[in-house]
Amino acid sequence: MKTESIPNRNLLQTEKPRLANFIIGGTEKAGTTSVFVYLSEHPDVCAASKKETDFFRNGYIGESAQDQLNYSRYFDIENKECSIVMEASPGYLGEAALVVPRIHTLIPEAKFLFILRNPIDRLYSSYNFHVGKLNISENITFSDYVQRCLDYEDGTASAHELGMDEWYLKVMRFGCYAEHLSLYKKTFDGNNIKVLFFEDLKESAHDFMHEVSEYLRINPAFWDNYEFRKSNVTFSGQNKLLHKAAIWGNSITEPILRKHPKLKHRLVNLYKNVNQARDGYDPMPESARQKLLQYYQPSMDALPEIIGCNAPLSWRNNHQSTLTGSD
Repeated sequence: MKTESIPNRNLLQTEKPRLANFIIGGTEKAGTTSVFVYLSEHPDVCAASKKETDFFRNGYIGESAQDQLNYSRYFDIENKECSIVMEASPGYLGEAALVVPRIHTLIPEAKFLFILRNPIDRLYSSYNFHVGKLNISENITFSDYVQRCLDYEDGTASAHELGMDEWYLKVMRFGCYAEHLSLYKKTFDGNNIKVLFFEDLKESAHDFMHEVSEYLRINPAFWDNYEFRKSNVTFSGQNKLLHKAAIWGNSITEPILRKHPKLKHRLVNLYKNVNQARDGYDPMPESARQKLLQYYQPSMDALPEIIGCNAPLSWRNNHQSTLTGSD
């Protein structure tokens, strides 16, 4: 009697897990959430269940087999035919010194997308976003926040003395793109690193996504009739307790809502109708802009040599941008 062949269970258990081969690595408040959502709806892309896994910042332990298993849990891949397995953790750029060797150890052939934004405008957007998320006290003005970041960076005061979480005090330094990108360039194949600009995404999401698709070698025609919706916009809530509860609820339900971006978009709009205090924020104080221009100028001067092209003209003009919560 012929017996049916049964797969070796041990072989199945030791099958190498499928990990991300594409990472949107930064930067914060530069459209990474929107691009992640757009790509997650492309048939050739399988997205992580959580946009910001932050695995290489917070989950990596340095044991190859266990790290592969732990990281793979973010990727419930039903479509085995998808060519791109994606995650997006904007903190990977600013903390390049920490995560670059970790990523290279686990997925050395990974492809990266870095979306850069005028670092001055990006910091102001980040500040307003985190005030809206109740991560930074609304009693801390932007000028005060900039000074606290400087005091923390030069060692004048600790995070505890400044009354803030260390992460938000490091955000200003994260905008020194040249030093962080140079670490990726030294470690990974230059053909696997793509640098684009938030300003171009705002001007034409369609053209931006076409360029991303060509880089990833996925079908760019998908975007021709696609509805581009903005994600992760900055706004504040009227009722702080309700806003805090909504932020907590969003965090808990993200793995579910991430698979249904249109549903999430409708829920966010519904919540805004109920509790939005304002959309957008006031112009940046000019004194703070000038202080930041002096701070970021060396990095902005070094950037073209690192990335092989010039930043958008608006960076070099250093004019007062019109910022809204849609960024």
